[in-house]
Amino acid sequence: MSLHTDVKSSNGSDNPSMQGIISREFFDAVFEQAPPMYMARPDGTVIYANSGYRSHFRPGAAQRVEDKILPTLPQDHLDIVIRIAETQETETRQLALTTGKETDYFLSRHFPIFDDDDQLIAICGSFINSTRQVNAEAKLREEKRRFLDITRAASDWIWETDADGRLTFVSDRAVQAVGLPPMLLKGKRLADLGVFKPEADGSNRAETAMGQHVPFRSIPLEIQDTSGAYKIFNMSGVPVFDDKGRYVGYRGTSDDITARLLAEDEAMSSKADLEQAINEITKKNMQLEVTAKKALESARAKDTFLANMSHELRTPLNAIIGFAEVIGLETFGPISDKYREYVGDILNSGKHLLSLIEDILDIARIESDKIPIEIVPTPLAGMVADAYVLIQNHAREKSLEMIGTRITEDIKLAVDPTRCLQILVNIIGNAVKFTPRGGTIGIEYEIIDDAFVDITVWDTGPGIAEEDQEKIFEAFKQAHEGVYSRGTDGVGLGLTLSLKLARLMGGNISVKSSLSDGSRFKVRLPLAH
Repeated sequence: MSLHTDVKSSNGSDNPSMQGIISREFFDAVFEQAPPMYMARPDGTVIYANSGYRSHFRPGAAQRVEDKILPTLPQDHLDIVIRIAETQETETRQLALTTGKETDYFLSRHFPIFDDDDQLIAICGSFINSTRQVNAEAKLREEKRRFLDITRAASDWIWETDADGRLTFVSDRAVQAVGLPPMLLKGKRLADLGVFKPEADGSNRAETAMGQHVPFRSIPLEIQDTSGAYKIFNMSGVPVFDDKGRYVGYRGTSDDITARLLAEDEAMSSKADLEQAINEITKKNMQLEVTAKKALESARAKDTFLANMSHELRTPLNAIIGFAEVIGLETFGPISDKYREYVGDILNSGKHLLSLIEDILDIARIESDKIPIEIVPTPLAGMVADAYVLIQNHAREKSLEMIGTRITEDIKLAVDPTRCLQILVNIIGNAVKFTPRGGTIGIEYEIIDDAFVDITVWDTGPGIAEEDQEKIFEAFKQAHEGVYSRGTDGVGLGLTLSLKLARLMGGNISVKSSLSDGSRFKVRLPLAH
């Protein structure tokens, strides 16, 4: 059966060799169902282009070819046609076609067509849509890159073995790990690289797992690198089977845990040191608790002793002072001058001793936080006047001049009146006691920041050496030079008690003195608002 078409040659005459029973329309219908394709003369003139080609590649301006109007080829296709017209060789190319936001891929084949005389008469191009294949390959490459990235991030190097347990693949990072290139590791067994950490029973868990073709995980392998240093790697692997279920080897990863193990060892050592330090601190705390209990018991014993001594000493002292006063008043008859002198000494000594006992008890109460302090607004003028009354007789006996004892300004202190008077009497009394006969004592005051008042008591005595100025505020201590010596009345409790009382009321006491200019004691007390 012969074929017949209505196709005409390029000069319009009938081509008897192409005649047959199949019509031109049938020929066009068949090629319209084919993938995109074109046929062009060697000069690029389009002979045929099906609708698939025209719709996908959007050719340029139309041109008339015989009885049909066909478009011209796109420039890249025209370049291929001209190149094949010169080389007469087939070309296969992958083309990308972007439409809007989507990209289609076509596998194109461009080939020459010859007549019976081997003369090039046309170039034909066919296009197969390979978008799914290209996207699948791209996705596969992306998944492969992702897998490799995750594997590299999760492990230091990757390895594979054959069914005999010999390495067939080692990743490049093995160079950093063990110091050898992968090529030198291929063909070796894992046990040839180092020593697996044995189990408690001496067995090798990794080799046992590989012998049974089961997975193993995190088994330490100690490897000595080319520098002689030992490194420890956590080895993990899974068996691999082919499509028929036959065992073909292992795949696995390796992590360098050397630094982590060293850190854990240091942490354990530090933990042991810390536990030891805690134990020592606990023991010391227990010792401190015992010491504190003993100190508390000692303080209680001291308080009890002082309370008992206060009662036991005050009772006979009050009797001595009372009987001495009765004798001095000659209630039961006259006494001689000599006995009157003795009675006066007894009376003064008893009062001095009673004052000393009161000072000792006050200091003990302050140290045990048991001294009562009641802060009330108290006039400064009244405090200074009352203190002057208590020491004026002694000042007159020594012919001392007193300056500033009368205060007219209305200034109120936030103090305990009794304790404030006690402080002023001690400070002014010391000035009277240690100022030579015929000297001068002065009292000054100054308001500081509308919050405190500084009461300064100065004298014209010989003064205190700088190295002794702090000692005079310590209990039972006096300066050893000049008039502040042990030969003077007092045992060194007045200033100690005064400083503690002033601080209890929110104030302070300081001194400035020199051996040539006398002394200035400054008592700072809070103002009442």
